[in-house]
Amino acid sequence: MESRLASLLAVLAVMITTLLAAHIVVGPAWAGGLAVVSLLALAGWLGLTWRAPAGHDGIVAPYILAIVLVLVLSTCRYLSDYAPMLAAHFKPLFAARFAITETNWFVVFVVCPISLMLLGGYFLARRTPLGLYMAWWTGLYAIADGLLQLRVEFLQGLAYNHLYFSGALVASAQMLVGAVICQRLLRMRTSTVAVANSHAGSTPRQRNLWSLLFVSLVAVYGVTLFRQAGPVPVAVVVGSMLGGLIGWRKTTAFQPADPAKAVPLFLLLLAFFYVHVGEEALTSFNQAIASISGKPWSDREFTLLIGLVGPVIWFFSAWSLWLRQPLGNFVFWFLIVGMILGEPTHLLVFPVVAMNKFGVGYEYFSGMYTALFPMIPAIMALVMIVGDHRQRAAGAAA
Repeated sequence: MESRLASLLAVLAVMITTLLAAHIVVGPAWAGGLAVVSLLALAGWLGLTWRAPAGHDGIVAPYILAIVLVLVLSTCRYLSDYAPMLAAHFKPLFAARFAITETNWFVVFVVCPISLMLLGGYFLARRTPLGLYMAWWTGLYAIADGLLQLRVEFLQGLAYNHLYFSGALVASAQMLVGAVICQRLLRMRTSTVAVANSHAGSTPRQRNLWSLLFVSLVAVYGVTLFRQAGPVPVAVVVGSMLGGLIGWRKTTAFQPADPAKAVPLFLLLLAFFYVHVGEEALTSFNQAIASISGKPWSDREFTLLIGLVGPVIWFFSAWSLWLRQPLGNFVFWFLIVGMILGEPTHLLVFPVVAMNKFGVGYEYFSGMYTALFPMIPAIMALVMIVGDHRQRAAGAAA
């Protein structure tokens, strides 16, 4: 009972603070929409699942897919010039001081809700009462957000680039997954099919084939990033990917990570990392990198690759990790290495390079404030994976 009461107080505190901030910064329309979703989620949580059993395994998979689809829909919106459309048709609904730019839209309407969902997924995967509230909230948000997209696509003939109605298709899938989450919450199915999936490791041939696929993905991502940003970020990202490949081949390629342990840490890592991406977007990380590398990196390319398309793959990998698949286990390893070795560059490398190039003192570099937070779950995950692998190896030797 104390856990549920603490969760209720936390929900009320965060809800009230978030709604007030949304009303002041963004405007009454956005705050009102969030209030409706939050209050309906609170009613469902308290009225229907307040005393539900602890196991929520049957909800985790669609919950993660909902996050993926929300981000895919955001990508469709970004490519369709969604922010300019809002500025042209819906400016009176926003606070006068809120500038409807692509950066502000990305941070407020993409980074903030998705980071909250990822954090909620951490509590859901850990089977806490707070996780059930966030399942209600995410399911209802997915439905409401999908309905909003359909309204933009088909009503009032707005000047909106439909891109072959891709946004409408993704919105329909998003609403369906949101409905599945709500349906499972209503019935509280606690199936453990995903967690109880096969524990058998891959064969040497399978590991080699998956390795070839991962190397190909690393090459494609590395070339794309190099063309946009130059060698500085490529060295960090590609180095982390190759380090992750080595870690995967030596550990979880033989025996997938335990989803009950790995997925909560992965979702927590992703939540902190996406907040970090939000800071980078607000402080023009791409322009800061361009200043020290000498290669221009546009805001649009940065947002698409680092803020939208890349995270779609990372978030989908959480679903794959839940199902004990190689893709999820490799990406988990890649982000562990990336967070531990790559994020400190915001404090130890980038500012020092700027010092030497521009003759300035050690000063703020884009992304510096939130760079180290993703390291916390990454280190915990590394300890967990290595510990479990050594324990299995010792058991096999015995």
